[in-house]
Amino acid sequence: MLLVFLAYSLVGHLVPGDLQAQEKDPFKLIAYLTADNVALFGLPMNIVTYVVVLFVLMGQLLLATGASEWFTDIATALFGRSRGGSAKIAVIASGLFGSISGSAVSNVASTGVITIPLMRDGGYSAKSAAAFEAVASTGGQIMPPVMGAAAFLMAEFLEADYTDVILAALIPAFLYYFAAFIQADLEAARLKIAAVPRDKIPPLWGVIKEGWFFSIPYAILVIALFRYNLPPDSAALYASISLPVVSWIFGYKGRRISPKDLARAIAETGRNSVDIIIIGAMAGLAIAIIETTGLGYAMTIVLLKVGQDSLFLLLVLTAIISIILGMGMPTTAIYLLLALMIAPPMIKLGVNPFAAHLFVLYFGLMSMITPPVAIAAFTAAKLANSAPMGTAMTACRLGWVAYVMPFVFVYEPALIMQGTPIEILLSLCTAVFGVWIVSGGMLGYIFTSIGPAIRIICVVCGLLMLVPVNVLPYGVAIKIMAAGGVLLIFVVQFVRVKQSRAAL
Repeated sequence: MLLVFLAYSLVGHLVPGDLQAQEKDPFKLIAYLTADNVALFGLPMNIVTYVVVLFVLMGQLLLATGASEWFTDIATALFGRSRGGSAKIAVIASGLFGSISGSAVSNVASTGVITIPLMRDGGYSAKSAAAFEAVASTGGQIMPPVMGAAAFLMAEFLEADYTDVILAALIPAFLYYFAAFIQADLEAARLKIAAVPRDKIPPLWGVIKEGWFFSIPYAILVIALFRYNLPPDSAALYASISLPVVSWIFGYKGRRISPKDLARAIAETGRNSVDIIIIGAMAGLAIAIIETTGLGYAMTIVLLKVGQDSLFLLLVLTAIISIILGMGMPTTAIYLLLALMIAPPMIKLGVNPFAAHLFVLYFGLMSMITPPVAIAAFTAAKLANSAPMGTAMTACRLGWVAYVMPFVFVYEPALIMQGTPIEILLSLCTAVFGVWIVSGGMLGYIFTSIGPAIRIICVVCGLLMLVPVNVLPYGVAIKIMAAGGVLLIFVVQFVRVKQSRAAL
């Protein structure tokens, strides 16, 4: 990708039309890119080295102290007794750890070794187990309060309060995980997958008693950020320092972090940070090229021309570009690039700034599970010994909310907490029911199995429940009809279940 930008900086003045660049002297361009404090050593490099690396360190310390195992144990104790408990455990545990790790791929590699075998033992196919892990780990990057460090970058770009960013991201992240959780439950019901065996379910109080101290670093992080308004690098540093301290004092399951473990965690942080720092440097160079050649302005002109005719067409084009540009990159690098190239035209066309930045973040991250690259899905497929492309396609189906919800919150900012409390509550309720019925229609199961015709009706009605009323003509009437259709399907399904149980 950087080679494309470098080539454009040298020959972009020969490109006809709106994308024509300003001609630059090659030697002056190289000097600018390597020495100027807004290029190679600009904002991306500063954020990566001061913020992201510290959160990578925190993630490694969580692994070294056994905190990732504690997350899994908590999820097992909470959901292991329900049907499909193994997949629900993966969704919750990977989401919790993924918010800190800053990389969907590393999250798959670290938590997947536990959750994927657990799902396979529970009765899920290798493809489904890998897909659930990939979706849950990818979603960690949109999960407040850290969002893989993207939350801090977004606050910087929007010149907004960090709390406002977290609030804006809260409902979409909840709906993402609600969809994954519902699909885990419905697929378990459809395939008659039982709960986790009782002998593998630890008592909840025992798990909390053994690892309660892991909440201390999180409390330090949140208090430092919200109570004392410390910069994210300081908050992450204090939280990271507290992890080995509480591990030395209390220990988890009799295991305390040793100096060797601590050294290994620091070394792993260095290894994992190398790629991120390199990508941060490349992002800085790309941003400098975009600014010095006028490519950013040219992209804005092109996208504005598209958006003047159709905002929806602009969003579709933006989504495709975001997925392509995000292929294979860590969360922070994806967001940095898209926030500078793609988000500004959307904002100029009147899209809410929070919605625009969350939109590009979501679709940039979806490159992790979207073919042909789908690096998170392929990593999970390797752990599960499943077909990579089949796993990626299943992950796209399980993560369908991330492809739909960004369009919804652009047209309905109430879903990103931009509205009155009544508007926010109403939007949340209709979205929850819409997500539920669409997920059931896609899987072919609600309270019991449903046929092809009802599945189509479920998907259509569910999507209409999600579509904002101001988008469609007679939007209120259409939403009421869709809600009536959903209610009728629920009643019919409930009656069928009652009749089948009575017949036994």
